[in-house]
Amino acid sequence: MLRDMDYVLTKLDWMRSERIWPNGLRYLWTDAFGVMLYLSLYRQTGEERWLDAAEELVGEVDRVLGRPRGYRIGEASDRDGQYFHYLAMWLFALARLGDVKPEYRAKGIAVAKAIHPAFVLPGRGVIWKMEEDLGAPYPGYGLGAMDAFDGYVSYRCLDPRALTDEIDEMRTLIEGQYRTLDIDQDLGLGMMLWLCHFFPTEDWARVQTERSLAALSQGLLS
Repeated sequence: MLRDMDYVLTKLDWMRSERIWPNGLRYLWTDAFGVMLYLSLYRQTGEERWLDAAEELVGEVDRVLGRPRGYRIGEASDRDGQYFHYLAMWLFALARLGDVKPEYRAKGIAVAKAIHPAFVLPGRGVIWKMEEDLGAPYPGYGLGAMDAFDGYVSYRCLDPRALTDEIDEMRTLIEGQYRTLDIDQDLGLGMMLWLCHFFPTEDWARVQTERSLAALSQGLLS
């Protein structure tokens, strides 16, 4: 729920006037959250203009960042390549837009199936960053610590039946990782808690919720 609409709309106007967003350079991570913000405004107000804005934003991201398989990290020259965790957040945004307009869920499923084989090494992990054409891992980057969790949640939110094989591969990676994964960075802890809340009764979510909250508590007390 958006509890202070005036504040949110004022901030949106300010960002637009400063050409920060949505009229700044495209950036997949920011734009994914932007789609979800527009959807929240649509649900809160019932005004079609916010749904239209979400669809227009998806169209702009497709136009600027879209590639034959996946999406470039950002529009700026130093935002080349593709990050899996950015793609997973974009898939989640498409899933939420698909709750209102089913064609976007279908779009997200198609993207997931296109990128999954390039990023996922079954039984080993998820490559953190790939070349822009997904032809090879980006030099200097290895496997992502949380990427399997990102993909698992986004895939299940999109369609657990259409993405059964992909979900199973992510679940196997999670099973081999969640007991020993310790996150010590604030953004990572926040993201893990957000991921865990979707399936809180699953073992991985129970363990990582407890561990993340404990790490945050220690950080606040230290």
